[in-house]
Amino acid sequence: MLIIVSAEDLGTESALNDEIFALIEAKAVTSATVIANAPAFAQAAKVIAQFPECSFGVHLNLTVFPPLRPSPQLEPILDENGSLSPKLFKTQITSQLQRAAFDELTAQVERALVAGIPVSHFDSHQHIHTLPKLFPVLKALQRRFGIRRVRSTINLLPPGQRLSPIRWFKKRLFCHALRWHYRTASPAGLGEFRDFYAGLESGQLPRFRELELMVHPGTTAPTYMHEVALLRSDWRRRLPSGIAFGNYYSIS
Repeated sequence: MLIIVSAEDLGTESALNDEIFALIEAKAVTSATVIANAPAFAQAAKVIAQFPECSFGVHLNLTVFPPLRPSPQLEPILDENGSLSPKLFKTQITSQLQRAAFDELTAQVERALVAGIPVSHFDSHQHIHTLPKLFPVLKALQRRFGIRRVRSTINLLPPGQRLSPIRWFKKRLFCHALRWHYRTASPAGLGEFRDFYAGLESGQLPRFRELELMVHPGTTAPTYMHEVALLRSDWRRRLPSGIAFGNYYSIS
């Protein structure tokens, strides 16, 4: 099994950037994604070149921070301050909004590329790329930039929990469409690092060809702070044989 340890939300703020880069330097994190319209993006972009052994993707974002390409068509998902917001999840995604979303996400990817970031893959803030109405936008974005690697959808749950048959079917359908519409590679498994750690503790390790584990360094939420503490522990020494570590360039 190949494990990718992926840090979320690079570019959000300087303290968060510093913690993610420290974890990359310590080889505790092997991949990260950057929010191109975030306040500390420029600071993050300057440091990324120092870590060629790590893959860096674009964390596609339509739910936080001001848009890079404001337009009237984005107004249904903007808050009172003109920032992108979680209103996206309650708003009907019309063809006009799809076009505006494509323009905004295009601007985000372009900003990352202009900054010299070698974009290895796409994922998204709050998993917006898995929304069915945004699937055409995702695929258009992949074709525009030739990106053939994309995060899939969560299928690793805490020990003892199972997906309902309907959720399982929807996730399988998304994975199939993601892989075969504009052929795309994705890790076979995706989940939170803390859930993987719980499985390790209980002797119930998941079985995937590749497994991406998400972590959220630099946040003040107790759950995420505890998760990073677990990541810094000696958990790797307890893994069985046959497990390797890599990044998004390791999958095909």
